[in-house]
Amino acid sequence: MRLRRSTTATLLACAALLLPACDLDGQTREEDVRYPSGELTLAALLLLPPGPGPHPAAVIVQGSGPSDRSNQWSRDISEVLVGHGLAVLLTDKRGSGASEGDWRVAGFDELADDALAGVAYLRGRGDIVPDRIGLVGLSQGGWIAPIAAATGDVAFVVNVSGASVGFAEQSFQEMANTTRQAGFGEEAVAGVLAINRAAADYLLTGDWEGYREARERGMETPWGDIAAGFPAERDATIWTFLRQVVRFDPAPYWLQVDVPVFVAYGALDERDNVPVAESVRRLEFVFGSVRKNDYQILVVPDVGHGIQLEEHPHPLAPEFTEALGRWLEEHLRIG
Repeated sequence: MRLRRSTTATLLACAALLLPACDLDGQTREEDVRYPSGELTLAALLLLPPGPGPHPAAVIVQGSGPSDRSNQWSRDISEVLVGHGLAVLLTDKRGSGASEGDWRVAGFDELADDALAGVAYLRGRGDIVPDRIGLVGLSQGGWIAPIAAATGDVAFVVNVSGASVGFAEQSFQEMANTTRQAGFGEEAVAGVLAINRAAADYLLTGDWEGYREARERGMETPWGDIAAGFPAERDATIWTFLRQVVRFDPAPYWLQVDVPVFVAYGALDERDNVPVAESVRRLEFVFGSVRKNDYQILVVPDVGHGIQLEEHPHPLAPEFTEALGRWLEEHLRIG
């Protein structure tokens, strides 16, 4: 079930009445909110299902790079959650949208703190059930969500297309796939991975010259545009972020997650961002090692990273939305 935004007339009526959230047409109500995370003020769009509540809720943990409420993928997933009776905090990642800060100089721990700040905000509202607030991590947010769940108080974790291998390992698969998708062969793949390895060495040892030389050699090849995509400057801001996450491994955090977990991948993501088979294997091993039973891992065939169908405008695969809906209803006793 997908709920659409209120009509223009409804929104104008809400504005005229000066109501923070409005439900004049029985559909999703929207409220622009602000809340603190340390010294920062973060922003989000709060989506509320019909009815007075109180509602169970979820905080969207956005993926890599700048991402905010305008991201259609996170909006579509949020609407699935709202359609199953959850309130959703559709966040502007720090440094994105209306949120303060800069994700490029923040590590995953700080981004996990932002997610928990969203939980704290929701917990203080009278229309939210305080002990039924969970996290929905999208892509890179699927790394951040288990950090937050391991250190904070949440009711559940949903991980959509978040790898369970480490940051460095995924970066090598992603760069190899990027090169192949650009139409280049294995010689080019080896060259791109050599730059990626030199970048990791720079992050870990400070060897700038080795990295600079590898990048410059790559730029003289037919796949030079890919080489040029690596940072050119020694003091580029993105290095600050990469230096904080290059050693990251999600397994120790998943070991500590003692709440229900739902994980979903698109099988074709194996060719794009995420090593799907290895991610499933590691999660099953980690959960098995602590005898965790309250989890579900879904791999949807014939779809990629977004778990979306090919036709425009790329709707979410029904197998994914139906399985997620059943899981939410089972674990939150809603619907």
